[in-house]
Amino acid sequence: MKFATRLYVGFGIIIAMMTILLLININLQSRQTEEINELVKDRYQKIKILNKIREDAFYVHADLEGEYTSATDNNLKSINEILFEINNNIDTLIQMSTGKVEQDEMMKLKFQLEGFEETIYQYNQDSIELRSVEGALHKARLNRDAILSYITILIANQEEVMDNMIIETEQRLNASVNSGVISIAIGIILGIVLSFWSIRTITIRLGKLKEVMNSVENGSEQLPRITITKNDEIGAIATAYNQMAAALEEHEKNERLYKEDIEEQNRIQTQLADISILSQDLSDIKSLGQEYIQSIIPAVEASYGVIYIKKEKGNRPYLHKLATYATNNGKETIELGEDLAGQCLQDGRPKRLSGVPHHYVKIASGLGETKPQSILILPIELEGEILAVLEIASLQEFTKTHETLLKETTEQLGIIINRIQKQMQVKQLLDATKTLNEELQNQSEELQLQQEELKTMNEELESQYRKSEQRTNDLQKAKAALEEKTKQVLLSSQYKSEFLANMSHELRTPLNSLLILAQILVENKEGNLTNKQTQYANTIYSSGKDLLDLINDILDLSKIESGKLDSHIGEFDVRGVVSFVKNQFSAVAEQKGLTFNVQIEEDAPAILYSDEQKIYQILKNLVANALKFTEKGDVTLRVYVPEPEGRKSTPELLAFAVSDTGIGISPAKQELIFEAFQQADGTTSRKFGGTGLGLSISKGMADLIGGSITVESEEGEGSIFTFFLPINLDENLSIIEGNKEVAATVGEAPEPLLPAPDSIVIDEGLSNESEDILTGKSVLLVDDDMRNVFALTTALEEVGIDVHFAENGREALEVLGVKPDVDLVLMDIMMPEMDGYEAMKRIRSSTIYEQLPIIALTAKAMKDDREKCLEAGASDYISKPVNLNQLLSLLKVWLYK
Repeated sequence: MKFATRLYVGFGIIIAMMTILLLININLQSRQTEEINELVKDRYQKIKILNKIREDAFYVHADLEGEYTSATDNNLKSINEILFEINNNIDTLIQMSTGKVEQDEMMKLKFQLEGFEETIYQYNQDSIELRSVEGALHKARLNRDAILSYITILIANQEEVMDNMIIETEQRLNASVNSGVISIAIGIILGIVLSFWSIRTITIRLGKLKEVMNSVENGSEQLPRITITKNDEIGAIATAYNQMAAALEEHEKNERLYKEDIEEQNRIQTQLADISILSQDLSDIKSLGQEYIQSIIPAVEASYGVIYIKKEKGNRPYLHKLATYATNNGKETIELGEDLAGQCLQDGRPKRLSGVPHHYVKIASGLGETKPQSILILPIELEGEILAVLEIASLQEFTKTHETLLKETTEQLGIIINRIQKQMQVKQLLDATKTLNEELQNQSEELQLQQEELKTMNEELESQYRKSEQRTNDLQKAKAALEEKTKQVLLSSQYKSEFLANMSHELRTPLNSLLILAQILVENKEGNLTNKQTQYANTIYSSGKDLLDLINDILDLSKIESGKLDSHIGEFDVRGVVSFVKNQFSAVAEQKGLTFNVQIEEDAPAILYSDEQKIYQILKNLVANALKFTEKGDVTLRVYVPEPEGRKSTPELLAFAVSDTGIGISPAKQELIFEAFQQADGTTSRKFGGTGLGLSISKGMADLIGGSITVESEEGEGSIFTFFLPINLDENLSIIEGNKEVAATVGEAPEPLLPAPDSIVIDEGLSNESEDILTGKSVLLVDDDMRNVFALTTALEEVGIDVHFAENGREALEVLGVKPDVDLVLMDIMMPEMDGYEAMKRIRSSTIYEQLPIIALTAKAMKDDREKCLEAGASDYISKPVNLNQLLSLLKVWLYK
């Protein structure tokens, strides 16, 4: 508590106590005065009334005695009025009575008055009847005397009570006056004690403050502090003193640090001046390096040092040892980025080593050797160019001052090195100039002779210039013709793509019905076909499948040539792909009497990130070719990681090598086989069949995913086709294809690794399970080709599906309006009036058909066909010709999803 607060509180308490006591005394006196006044008034009123009653009673009796012989009605009336007034006064006294005793006394008076009234009444009766009234008058006198005596006693009692009350009141007044005097005396004493206590406390604490302040020594950085016990005025002074002491300490500390900093700066500047003086008379780099290191090592309390100067060999910089201190060890030359010094030359950043290993470097003297505690490697540069590298070691940690000195001196050294190098260059140039002057004098004579020759040559050049202008004009015309030809080629490519898309549709549409009906005939569920007829149907199916293979190959080749073939990168299992290829071709090899081997080396990775479908197709083409061109012996698929052949920058590769013991390829024709529609020998197409597109397509796919295909072969000795694939183990990867970068990120949906529809064997048939599951379902088939409608309707009705038909998109909308219970829609794309895209958009625009499954059936197999169908509202997509098992699988998925 503050002192002012204490004083205020102390004196406030005294004043409050005195005020309270004064108010109590005034209140007591006021109350006593009021009580006395009330008492006097009350008792005086009662005595007055009693005297009036006594007087009235006396007058009544006097009237009776003076006029009893001649009593009249008027007298009786006067006596009755007096008696009535006496009764009222007695009732008033009863009401004014404050205690039971007093009330009993007043009631007794009332009873006596009633007896007196009865006597008066008896007296009046006797008077009226003219009987003797002496007895009545005597009785009345006795009652009157009794009343008068009792009233006298009551008056005496009231006077006695009034006297006692006055005495009691005077006693209480005296007591209150005494209490007030005592309270005031106590308050004064308490105030004196409180004042003395406050003054003593202030004096003691101020004395302690004085002692602490007197203990302060001049120039001391550590000042004494005052312990703050209370947050009062002296506590505030102590706090201010402590803050002042802290500020003075901080000032002393800053002043000391400032002086030390100034001393360090002076020392650094002195050292810089010494180095500058040393370098003034030096004109070669070797002497400069030796003088500098002899000066700087002691200055930073180091024990070991070496300076490397930057030189160039060709266009590649390296470091050459210039000067050393206390050592003859260290490399004479260091390549760019070779070790920490070489790395410092490369990135220009200082290097600090602490906790140096024992075997790293030794600081030796005549008595022994030890390891350094800290090593600094600093670049010496000028305007961002590294000129040299300084490496020093110390038995203790380098301080901030050391680092500042090294920074300043290395910057200065860079300037000096640059100056000396420029001077040396100038000197070399002067020497070269002298030599050139001599040569120029010799050549001057030769030039005079050559001028004659130049005149002749000038004439020839003018003739050649005119010919050059003519040739330039010819080149401009050729360029314009070439640009026009390029436009025509691009337009032709566009027409080619559109033609292939249309041809795909036109060929696949009849193939669809042909393959579906051929498959139904081969199944021969009714058993009404002979074996020969079944073979005919199987031949029809195989021929259609071969035609579909040709269409697919041509489309793939077209996509590769136009750059429209997509790459879908994802995670795939290397051994799974190889196992799938083995399972697919083992039966083919067994039929031809060949051995098909698969070898996967242990160092081959299990999981890679690439386009699984394209890798599978490449391997399938390579193995199929090997089996096709091998009549005896074996075919081997080997998976391994090849050696990098000493090329550091070459990324790791995974090799898929397909070797065979077939006909082989001559070296002259090994490049030709990768061209479209080409084979090693044109005559082999008759013997082995094929279009010559497989290797061309495989090479294009390999290039797309960053790989390559090589061939090693000799005619008659077999062949080895090796597919090299970059090993990508990260989900986020970048595949380099020539000078183009094809970026891909895992998350794109790659095509599933399933055999193409044409590769599914036809003897599987339509399972009874499909018939049971699909029976009773309703499907709307939308197609304008009656052959496809017939084939698909036949196949679907065989498994119990109820098929509805629409010839185009407009009719499909009408059928849905009539038959809203359709479970699924099979939608062709290319139709008259309203195509499949527009029809699917119209269907999806209705909230009724938001969840209706729609499977797009299209004979177009170009880029983005699937995406366009899904964007238009298709639930799934299947290309023609439709494989029945694949179609039924899709129907089961979407009808029970």
